Amino acid sequence: MKIIMKPAFLALARLSKRFSRANLYEWLAEDLATLPPNARILCIGAGGLLDNMIKQTPGTDAVSIDIDEARNPDIVMDTTAMTFEDQRFDAVYMMEVLEHVTSPRAALSEVQRVLKDGGRFVMSTPFIFGIHEEPWDYWRFSRHGLEHLLTGFTEQKIRPRNGYYTSIVVLFMRTIFSPGRKRQLIGGLAIILGLPFFALLVLLDRISPDHRCTTGYFVTCLKPSLQRETI
Repeated sequence: MKIIMKPAFLALARLSKRFSRANLYEWLAEDLATLPPNARILCIGAGGLLDNMIKQTPGTDAVSIDIDEARNPDIVMDTTAMTFEDQRFDAVYMMEVLEHVTSPRAALSEVQRVLKDGGRFVMSTPFIFGIHEEPWDYWRFSRHGLEHLLTGFTEQKIRPRNGYYTSIVVLFMRTIFSPGRKRQLIGGLAIILGLPFFALLVLLDRISPDHRCTTGYFVTCLKPSLQRETI
């Protein structure tokens, strides 16, 4: 039974991530392709496919930090109190991390400090998404909340990953990550039985897009060339 259940769980997990992180990998790849040669990059948060994409970008000098040593960062460091010198990096990436930071405003202030003038800040963060990595899941940010936090940056571009109806699909699919075998089994069954319904919801998102609900946002912005504002 376990031999059957494990591949099924992994398949459902991959399907869940495909919906919850819709467009995220593609947008990140497009952004990384525009980095100048020999760009010095800071990756906040270690481990996982997103962080590997950043660190493996050809022709760049990337370093990763994380507060958790088990994630194997290059440097164990708290993003709210980084020890790098001012204006060290050409670009800073913070993918799926801000919701786990105890003081988001302090973290973004540090990002701004270590970025060179005109440097790029790229971030993603969930919105309609279940609690994860407990107990270190503290926040959810709307588009307007992100705009408020990022007032010290210019050329903000905040993109929703998907729409209202697809967010419902993701909530269903995340049930397989609930604690307890019984909940996971019921969640997996609900996903299988709900596939026709999910297809309808995805179609509705295409017919009538509504981004007031989304599983998360992808953000790009710049540190002003002449820094006159602070977060």
